[in-house]
Amino acid sequence: MFNLILKDILVQKRTLLFGVIFMLIMILSFQQYESPMFIASVTAFSYIMVQSSCAYDDKNKSDILLNSLPLNRSTIVTAKYISIFIFTAITIVYYILLTAIVKILELPLNVYPVSLEGIIGILFALVLISGIYFPIFFKVGYIKSKIANFVLFFVVFTGGGILVPELIEDKNQAFIQGILQFLRKQSKLQVIVEIFLVMILLLVISYALSLKFYRKREF
Repeated sequence: MFNLILKDILVQKRTLLFGVIFMLIMILSFQQYESPMFIASVTAFSYIMVQSSCAYDDKNKSDILLNSLPLNRSTIVTAKYISIFIFTAITIVYYILLTAIVKILELPLNVYPVSLEGIIGILFALVLISGIYFPIFFKVGYIKSKIANFVLFFVVFTGGGILVPELIEDKNQAFIQGILQFLRKQSKLQVIVEIFLVMILLLVISYALSLKFYRKREF
């Protein structure tokens, strides 16, 4: 399994180079929105890395090769899910280094520091997006899943611009206040535990579907 994860990292050479430019663009784009800067930058690029590894597998017909080796299909699926967290860690390091360079060079840019809340938000977003995408990918492959991926990416990363204004309308204020009041009654630790429990549930369901679909595929 380690070699499968390492393979997914090593094939990201061009993607990692592109990451420098991408992260800088994201930092520039979020100058007036400091708080979402960290979450949006890391979430978007981590998901790009997930997609890049899937695209590489399709381009090089890695599935045919891997399934000709003495590997369980569960190992292949598990490696993909673990890679989500590896890519997230790499992207966070990227963000830290770039923001450090901005500060050292005293560039006229606002940067938002890494925070525990931000990391939890990133992990939740990536688990949600990848958890929806991976079952589709393992069922039909990368090419056929591109349309679903485009729709998913569009809904998640642009839907917020439509959803947030809708939520803050007067008719929804009672609903929002109810959620905020519920959260205020709980400690930060309780909220974190609840979020992680939801993430684990999403991962278990997604993994089970991915493994079921992948075992039925023929190469």
